[in-house]
Amino acid sequence: MKLQVFQVTPSVWCFRRRSYLTCSYLVRRANGQIVMVDAGMDSSAQDVRDALARAFDATIKDVAAVLVTHWHNDHAAGAQVVQAQASAKIYYHAGDEPELMRTTASQGVRGWLAGRVPELGPLVLLKGLLGEATPRAVKADVLVNDGDQIEEDFTVIATPGHTQGHVSFYYAPERVLFAGDALAVIGGNLRFMARAVTLNLQEAGHSMRKCLELPIEHVCPGHRAPLSKDVPARCAEMRALLTGSEHWPFFG
Repeated sequence: MKLQVFQVTPSVWCFRRRSYLTCSYLVRRANGQIVMVDAGMDSSAQDVRDALARAFDATIKDVAAVLVTHWHNDHAAGAQVVQAQASAKIYYHAGDEPELMRTTASQGVRGWLAGRVPELGPLVLLKGLLGEATPRAVKADVLVNDGDQIEEDFTVIATPGHTQGHVSFYYAPERVLFAGDALAVIGGNLRFMARAVTLNLQEAGHSMRKCLELPIEHVCPGHRAPLSKDVPARCAEMRALLTGSEHWPFFG
């Protein structure tokens, strides 16, 4: 379960577990405040603690806000602990509020099984899908909408498709797109998310086009690794692929 923590831009750091390569991000703004994009796949938030210490010699109490792209456990598991220990503001979209607040949580056998699935590797996604909710309810301080400006430097981009309330965040000072699972990065190229985990293909395709129109220099996706090389060219390639075909690859 070794945690990897590495720098993406002067102000952005990524953390992920080698077992699954789900990426969450830390942003230290010009005023010194730390903003998180997603909250790791560990519901105890130990991954968050370790990442903060290694990136900034900081603690959870130094986090000002958590921007949640979507409810899946591999992205939102640690949000409740960060909110409780740091009084950090939580931002997410109303479309994913039922799962993040656990009003959709499975009961009976499914709920029992979900509670016993360990937070290891891809099992953490299975845990959430079985349970149909995050492991700990986390209440939004702000329910975001498309185009909202939050924490001064971030723009909300509504990107439904992977989940109903999926959002991405654009960080203007360094032209960073925090894409969550709206876009995939594989082998240094932009790709589709896998069909099996895409709730609505039509909406997801529209969301991809929307993201690709932004002036992007870095794409920080929800899995594998950020993309910082030849990003405008990679965006143009994906835009052409989306225009030329509606085929959605099974594996992305």
